[in-house]
Amino acid sequence: MNEHSRNAGDLHELAPLYAVDALEPAEREEFEQHLAECPRCQAEVADFADVTAHLAAGTASTPPPALRTSVLAAIHGTKPLPGPQAVPAVVVSLEERRRRRGRRLLAAAAAAVLLPGIALGGWNLGVQSEQRQQEQLAAQEQGRENRLLAAPDLATHRVDVNGRPATLVVSREEDEALFVADSLPDPGEGREYQLWLLDGDNPVPDTHFSGGDVSIWLSGDVARAGAVALTVEPAGGSTTPTFPLVAVAEI
Repeated sequence: MNEHSRNAGDLHELAPLYAVDALEPAEREEFEQHLAECPRCQAEVADFADVTAHLAAGTASTPPPALRTSVLAAIHGTKPLPGPQAVPAVVVSLEERRRRRGRRLLAAAAAAVLLPGIALGGWNLGVQSEQRQQEQLAAQEQGRENRLLAAPDLATHRVDVNGRPATLVVSREEDEALFVADSLPDPGEGREYQLWLLDGDNPVPDTHFSGGDVSIWLSGDVARAGAVALTVEPAGGSTTPTFPLVAVAEI
């Protein structure tokens, strides 16, 4: 390999380091001169730029400069041996492999500096997105409750569930019903409570839930129902009620 091709090969290796701004000023200047006339390196730098731009779009902060400086300083701490004219060819070959290995380590170190910040930024965005979704759901829930409580035909029905009081809040006009209870007894292993909308003689299965503190919206057509019943069913709910009824409220 002649001197010109060897130097060109070395310059090709600088493309990923150039893309992540990990070159020293002299290396950058030399590489940019090479880059202007090398389609291969132009394509490689463009590919790296696309990837880093995509990743950076998800980051909320930039890694501190001191971290990047310390990593690069550690890798550049090994000085090159004297020029090839002063040492045997085998030493030159070893030195070249060592320099190439150092460049690969440098690229890995640059990625190690950049990626934690990107990952942390992505995690932050995920948390923020989840928080926004929770806030939106809470706002929707609050709005739904406000509309129910403001309904002109609002009615409340007290029922007893195995010795514990519960309340059914209903508005036919809003077509909404909310079942509320504190410390509802455990329905038993493998069992759940289930609400039913009674449309004439036809019981329509609605939501099912476990014990404890509950605030449960009915999902069916409340406006058509004449009553709401509560039963204990196998976990997952049933399509027909299991008797006896635990509670019933005419609406």
